[in-house]
Formats: sequence, structure tokens, C-alpha cells
Amino acid sequence: MEKFTVELTAANSCGVLHHISGVYAKCRINIDALTFAPEAESELAVMQVTSKGNESVRTHLLKLLLKLYDVKSVTLTQPK
Repeated sequence: MEKFTVELTAANSCGVLHHISGVYAKCRINIDALTFAPEAESELAVMQVTSKGNESVRTHLLKLLLKLYDVKSVTLTQPK
């Protein structure tokens, strides 16, 4: 299993983090690290979530995250 990081831009509103962590739970992926930062003068926030998983798990996770109403963008990064 490879380590990967998902960077999300989502609405900075009540319950968003709960919905995102619920997707991880549904995919049975543990969250190793989580960073959350609200954007200045915006109703958006940037989140970085680090986990481990294979290619099929990552692909499935990204598809589910993009279906969430409050998630505006999802980017996958892998450490070198």
C-alpha cells in the first residue's frame, strides 16, 4: 500500500469534515494526517488528508469525494 495525499477545496461550513471523513470510513481507509485551513475572505477551506491505499482504492475514493455537494475540487498527490 502506497502513501498518498488528497487535497480538497470545500465549503467551510458545519458538517463538511464529517461528510469527508464518512467517505473515508465507507472506503475503509484510515486517515494518517489531516490539515485544515480556511481561506482568507472566502467561504472555502483547503484540506489535506494523508492515507495509504492501492490504485483502485484511490480511484474509488476520489470519485466518491467529488460527489459530495460541498467539495469543489479534489487533487491527488503522492510523496516522492
